[in-house]
This record gives sequence, structure tokens and C-alpha cells, in this order.
Amino acid sequence: MADRAQYRSFEPRRSSMLYELVDDLDIGPGDLVLDIGGRDASHSLALASLFGCDAVSVDPVASNNEQARAAVAEHPLGSKVSIRSGMMEEIPAADGEFDFIFSRDMFFHVVDADRALAEARRVLKPGGHLLLYQTFATDRLEPLERAELYAGLVVAPERMSPDDFQKRASAAGLVIESTDVIGSEWREAWEEDGEGLTSRQLLYAARLIRKSEQLRAELGDADYRVELANALWGVYQMIGKLEPRIFLLRNPAVSDQDNP
Repeated sequence: MADRAQYRSFEPRRSSMLYELVDDLDIGPGDLVLDIGGRDASHSLALASLFGCDAVSVDPVASNNEQARAAVAEHPLGSKVSIRSGMMEEIPAADGEFDFIFSRDMFFHVVDADRALAEARRVLKPGGHLLLYQTFATDRLEPLERAELYAGLVVAPERMSPDDFQKRASAAGLVIESTDVIGSEWREAWEEDGEGLTSRQLLYAARLIRKSEQLRAELGDADYRVELANALWGVYQMIGKLEPRIFLLRNPAVSDQDNP
């Protein structure tokens, strides 16, 4: 029994690989990074700590920005991170202001992808990179599951297609340098490392479904749907209904544009 293939680890990569990719781009002191959809600025602070760069966290949600300002105020390197209210479709920044853009699992909220990608290119210096981690849907995700998941998490359905993303990124003039399918790897690693994140989400989903009437009454219908969708998001990644990918995109330098 112990020799069965599914009992073995197949050496899944860890989520730390995202920062390893940033390191490969030689981001460091003197560089200014845009963390788009920065939420509580945790990624901005991590980037500043790891690479010595300055970072700007941009998020449209007031409560997220309040949490971000509190986190920055308490962090030893908080002076390297600033908070701006805004959205990807209208980034509050000057042309060519940033050396690098970091985007982690937020693009599925974007309604106008063409405008958002054009804005990303506008604020990115020529030759600068956009590293985008995004979860996409697969054919395993059933129509009812799609509808409930997208409604609960305010997902723009068109953003869940990797082919659509690649077409729009290219149309915006961004060069796709690499695509890496992560799939379930990070979640396998979290389970193998004992963090149990997806196991907990499966437990939460089971409770929310089994005790739906009681928990809808306790949480309210809107919060109930959000909590269930959040729990299922991780479970669906683990079983292949959702598929995270990493895209590395570059804003062409002038020399690239002259010599396509």
C-alpha cells in the first residue's frame, strides 16, 4: 500500500517561486514597484524587504487601504511603501513611473481588461516587466459552479480565460516572455508542509453547505456566498477546476519597437 503512486510527493513548487522570479529580474534599491490590487500591502512590504526597492500599493477598496496604511505604519521598512487609492483601469501614476509591476490574483476582478493592460503599459518604463499571477477556469468547472463562484467573488467571467488574456495582452503591446502553469502545485506544497490551508477550506465548505440554512441566517446571505466561494476557490484549484498561471510580460523598449 505504501508504494502506491498517489502517496508520494511529486515535488510541487512553493509559492516563494513568485519572489524568485522577481529576483531574476534584478529588482533592487532605486527601483520603484507597483503592487496593483495590493490589498493590505503585504506583498509591497515583502518586495521592499526582500529586494530593497520602493513600492506603491494601489487598491480600489477603502478598507483594504486602511489595513495597508496600518501595516505600513507598523513595519520597520514602512517608509519604503506608499498607498494610493485606485484601480488598474485608471492607475494613479505618471507615464513610465514604475520599473516593475507585480500583480497577484487580482486580474479576475478587472472589467475592462483592454484599458487595464493599456494602463499597465503606460505607467511601466520601456523594458520594464509585469509579473502577473492569475487563476483561470478549466473545462472541469461546471456551469453552475462558475455562476455561483463568480457571483460570490465578483469575478468578471471574461477574465477567467487564459487565451483571452494572452490575446488582450498582446493587443496592448505587451510582450509575453513566459507562461508557467502552476495548477495545484502550491496547494500540494502547503498540504505537504503541514499548513493545511486547502484542507481547512474543504472543511469550511462542508460546514457551509451542510448547515447552509443556519449559516445563511448567522452570516447574512451576501457574506455566506462570499465565504463559500472563498472556501471553494482553494478546493477547486486543488482538483483542477481552477488553474493558476504566472505570466511574465515586458513593455518593449524603443529598440524592440523599431526592430520587431
